[in-house]
Amino acid sequence: MNTTPEIDAILSRLTELCCSAMDAEGGLDRSRVDQLTKSLSANGWKRHSEDAPPLSTILKNRIKESCREPAMHRGAAIDGIVESVQDAYDKQSRMSASSPGGKASSQAMPPRSTS
Repeated sequence: MNTTPEIDAILSRLTELCCSAMDAEGGLDRSRVDQLTKSLSANGWKRHSEDAPPLSTILKNRIKESCREPAMHRGAAIDGIVESVQDAYDKQSRMSASSPGGKASSQAMPPRSTS
């Protein structure tokens, strides 16, 4: 997968956030996840990850590398956390595609005949 430095930094922050959620047992900071997934979408994650596994798989692998001790025995917790992030990204992608200036709405409409 070929990403930009911005995307890599966002993925690193998401990984840190997920590791913190596992360490603290307090759950995921939803507002921070929303901010980061919005940035990921705005920085072209979809375009850069076309041939890559889903975001949840990439985060799961990063979590297992970054926070080994808590991640080693917490597969179900990791799955739940990364699915939450994936859901937030999917929601963000749908919103940006349907908003004015988004990819879906920026296409010209065909002419209408009035006769």
